[in-house]
Amino acid sequence: MYAVLMKPRKFLFLLVIPFLTLVTHYPDVLAASVPYKKKVQVQPLQNPPGWVGTYSPGALVSDLIKQKLRQQENVILVRFMDPKPLGAKDKKGSAVNSSPAQVTISGKIIKYRPALPVNLESTKSEKRMSRSAEVQIEFKVFQGQTRRFISGFVLSEKSREGEFPLGYSLSSLNLGSPDFHKTFMGGALNRITDRIMPTIVDYMDRVPLDGQVIAVEKEEEQMIINVGQKNGVEIRDEFVVYSVDVNFHDPLYKEDIGDRLTKLGVVRVINVQEGFSEAVIMAGGDFVKGNLVRSKKSKPLPKILKRARKLTPSSIPPQ
Repeated sequence: MYAVLMKPRKFLFLLVIPFLTLVTHYPDVLAASVPYKKKVQVQPLQNPPGWVGTYSPGALVSDLIKQKLRQQENVILVRFMDPKPLGAKDKKGSAVNSSPAQVTISGKIIKYRPALPVNLESTKSEKRMSRSAEVQIEFKVFQGQTRRFISGFVLSEKSREGEFPLGYSLSSLNLGSPDFHKTFMGGALNRITDRIMPTIVDYMDRVPLDGQVIAVEKEEEQMIINVGQKNGVEIRDEFVVYSVDVNFHDPLYKEDIGDRLTKLGVVRVINVQEGFSEAVIMAGGDFVKGNLVRSKKSKPLPKILKRARKLTPSSIPPQ
């Protein structure tokens, strides 16, 4: 009888020990709620100057960045939309949202030298260049709603490992094909896009979640915002609502001195759907469609869930 009674105790003991270990070594896992996932948009990169090839290197790099962003835990990729001009306004004079994304990534290829195909008449120099590839890209990061420039950086990569030149076949241009990874330029592009991932992911981890007001229900003192369950929003999450003036100028020198955010109030989420949330107005007023909403907390990824990676110094300052 005693042996029978001991079995449930042993079972509970085996459950308690792992739980205590988790609390002791990884307290952030239990303390933190669902991490926020921010919307990112990738624009097609500009092709290198004078490019006349049969494929678009800029589109290829853009697709490779999007492929890797889809694997990140704190990013939601949104489709590319032609941005409105900075400072654009609607008929009522309100600022027009230029992008549904919190951050937009763009850039241009400065230098692009893929491996050269070899033939019988190739010189020694051409044969040597057929066994290597080189690329240099300028990346730019913008705030999605205002299209305000956040940061930019230039990265370069060389590759001397491969079997074929990029573009030697249709399969070599397919990011999902093994042939792409066997090309010299494929190796260079893989490494250069790998290098920007920690910078983007680290930045997204440090900033609050941004969204927009998509409807105001004044009679019920509620509003609908365009961030929801897929962004990690939970009931009782609070957001600060701002009006954004992207044409804020210095009255003395008549120059653009940045975006002016005017706090309008605070709302609390009461209902969460897949792509949007309903929030009750806690304080403030004069809310309109298009206002910026920003979470009061950042809710970063728990450390235990972050992928093992060598973080490069972030080139993007927090907002």
